[in-house]
Amino acid sequence: MKTLFKNLRLLDFESDKLQDVDILVEDGVIREIKKDIKTNQDNIVNLKNDIVIPGFANCFYRSLLAFKNSYLPGENADIDENLIKEYMYDKNMLAGVCFSSDFSFCDVPFVENIDKYGENELDEIALNVKDKIFIKVGQTLQEMGEINAISKKMPSEFLEDFGFLDKNAVIVGGNCFEKDELELLSSYGTKFVLLPNDDARSGRRFANMNSLKKYDIPFGIGSGDFAEIDFFAFMRQLLSYNAFVMEDVKLLTEKEVLKIATVIGAEILGFDGRIEKGNYANFIVLNEKSMLNQNVYKAIIYELSKQDVLMTIKNGKIIQQNGVFVMENSKGYDKIYLRSKIK
Repeated sequence: MKTLFKNLRLLDFESDKLQDVDILVEDGVIREIKKDIKTNQDNIVNLKNDIVIPGFANCFYRSLLAFKNSYLPGENADIDENLIKEYMYDKNMLAGVCFSSDFSFCDVPFVENIDKYGENELDEIALNVKDKIFIKVGQTLQEMGEINAISKKMPSEFLEDFGFLDKNAVIVGGNCFEKDELELLSSYGTKFVLLPNDDARSGRRFANMNSLKKYDIPFGIGSGDFAEIDFFAFMRQLLSYNAFVMEDVKLLTEKEVLKIATVIGAEILGFDGRIEKGNYANFIVLNEKSMLNQNVYKAIIYELSKQDVLMTIKNGKIIQQNGVFVMENSKGYDKIYLRSKIK
């Protein structure tokens, strides 16, 4: 099946410009990107000069804990876990997330609270991991101190001793790793996932993005353990931290943080999120009419929110359009008692 997305403005990270092009998709794959594509088929989607960018990548979230942390219990006590899973997945789609990993359900190896495990348990975990493991660690100085007290080593060396760093490790959090530790992690090709929303809610300091950049450690963004999913807000949180806490507005540019939220995050999850010929069509359509700033990156990050995600296209299919799911039956979300704990 072919779909032609016409009259769009594609953000090109190389030229930093918006290109007026069409995108032809066949069987979920991008077949052509150029201006005025001619086709005889009927499935044409006119985007009316709105902006297309790669889809966001939610590198770490846990639907069950997010639901529990964000909504009052009451009638939710007996809600089917699969319904919550689908609900959180759809919240991601509404927010423009094309790539995600739900650690309440996915089979990717994941470990946290490593200071609570015995040596034999950690050995067994590392032994059973073949390729990739996500490790939630280093979020507070107290946790770092407890690991050091147990092992008499820096937490990064603790992970190295048990062979975790040989397993294509992804550190979730990592707020408190120091420069020497980041240098060691970098030598193993370790990646990071930052949780700006969780950190802000919990009053934790953010990871030192300056050091992550210095040691060429790729990092993406996750929504974490709360149900709020707004990658425009997450990007603003990272930039605000640099500007007002680190006092370095040049530490992380708007272009860099947009790539982190999209193509770099997708790469951490094992996908190619670039909008290129031959790749799967995973992109979002943004409301160009809401943007006033001449700098496209500033306009996207500071002027838009998830309400401006007009479409989410996953593997060539329009999943949601203007906040409404396309060709999808009701999943019974009316059964969920959605009264937020936080007004």
